[in-house]
Amino acid sequence: MADHFADHLLEKIAQKKSPICVGIDPILDSFPASASAASRRQGDSLDAAVDDLFQFCQKILEIVAPHVPCVKFQSAYFERYLWEGVEAYYSLVQYARELGLVVIGDVKRGDIGSTASAYAAGHLVEPPFAEMDEVAAPDAITVNPMLGMDTLEPFINSAKSLNKGLFVLVRTSNPGSAALQDVAMADGRTWSEALADHLRPLTEDPAMVGSSGWSAIGAVVGATQTHTIQSMRQRLPKSIFLLPGYGTQGATAEMTRAAFIDGRGALVSASRSILYAHRTPKFASQFGDDWEKCVEAAVLEMKQEISGVVGS
Repeated sequence: MADHFADHLLEKIAQKKSPICVGIDPILDSFPASASAASRRQGDSLDAAVDDLFQFCQKILEIVAPHVPCVKFQSAYFERYLWEGVEAYYSLVQYARELGLVVIGDVKRGDIGSTASAYAAGHLVEPPFAEMDEVAAPDAITVNPMLGMDTLEPFINSAKSLNKGLFVLVRTSNPGSAALQDVAMADGRTWSEALADHLRPLTEDPAMVGSSGWSAIGAVVGATQTHTIQSMRQRLPKSIFLLPGYGTQGATAEMTRAAFIDGRGALVSASRSILYAHRTPKFASQFGDDWEKCVEAAVLEMKQEISGVVGS
């Protein structure tokens, strides 16, 4: 296994022939009935809710692991269940890694000084305590640079020393992002383009670039923002792009084309369209109440569509 994060990720993508990241966004109300039996039966029981969440996510990981190289846990969906949810988050990270998956923690942290250092320690550093041997930290996390480039330093230092990765928010996929991120500056660049230009020297630091030529500092660039992907790729040629927005948010495989260089350098992320494929009529009509087969069918369909674009 490659030690450098980008090398390791690209190695996994090549093995699976699939530049896909499945987002683990567990929403109890969206679970199929059979996957939320305990919480439905016990009502407002925290233990029952977390048990259902944990078992559902475990099964999702087992279904997708043969087909994709990477999963992304959205921490908010676990934090809402307080300490038990946080414990489930870290335990599932460990389980995903046991299945051979690269794990991204979608935590979007960003702050100044010692606070950023504490966030980096909490989300990238492996737990140092003996009684936490069944939990693990992600291989990479998402970080928010909106307070300035200096706030990234503690995360970069941790990633560098631990052979882990970062995905920096550069251009997000939500519709309202354009009101701020596409604002034109005096020199003609958009705000996001200026951010990418400031980020580039950090991504090209030789200490962050692996033997593959790709950096451990990647960028989050919304797959729904096709008008910016090409510009971001020119500005960040060594960054692996994490492209959220495929499926439910409306992005298609074709919309991701400009993020790839010779078929490499990007991860297309889908969450709800995979996890809750049982709610999609074409899968439901084919597989009925077998939600697990619906999930697998959705992953295989996405894999075929993305492969058609990148030539995997």
